[in-house]
Parts: sequence; structure tokens; C-alpha cells
Amino acid sequence: MGSKKKKNTEILKELKVGQEWLLNNIKARKLSYLGHLKRHGSLEKHILEARLEGKRRNGRPIRRWTEDIKEWLQITPTEAGREAQKREVFRRMVREATSTQTCQGE
Repeated sequence: MGSKKKKNTEILKELKVGQEWLLNNIKARKLSYLGHLKRHGSLEKHILEARLEGKRRNGRPIRRWTEDIKEWLQITPTEAGREAQKREVFRRMVREATSTQTCQGE
């Protein structure tokens, strides 16, 4: 009994969800979680801000979470952390970043 593979477009049609809506929803959740992390002194915050010594392996660099933040908010993650302390300001920034009709670069 093998399961039939479905394409992403078929699943989106079944769910009656547009790709832009789905991408904006993911973007909003990632940005909201960033605000939550930056406002609390949790282990996750320290992991997110940690820097490792040494060299990376050769090859294509891994896409980092912080690169998405820079692209979507047009500010560095450190600046985003400062803005996250002001909850309402950060929420407005998230709404502005996710209110576009299409997601650039995706």
C-alpha cells in the first residue's frame, strides 16, 4: 500500500489557501517568535545570539534565521531585539512586513 505523492500546489488547492497567505503567515509567526525570544532571557535567546569560533566547511552557506529577519524587517537582528522590547512598535513592524501582497525573494 503506497501513498500517492501530492504536489504542494495540490495541497494548497485542497486547503483553499494561497501561497502568499501561507508564506506571510509563516513570516509573521517567525517574527513574533523572535520578539518573544528577545524580550525574555531564555536559553533560546542565548543560542540565537551565540557565535562559534572556527571556520565553516566549504560549499554553499546555510541560510540562517537571522538573514530572514534582516530581509523582512530591513534592520539587523540586534536592532530588532531593541525594538522587540517595545511590544506595540514591534507588532506594527511585523504587520507591515507581512502585509505585502507578495513575498519578495521567495
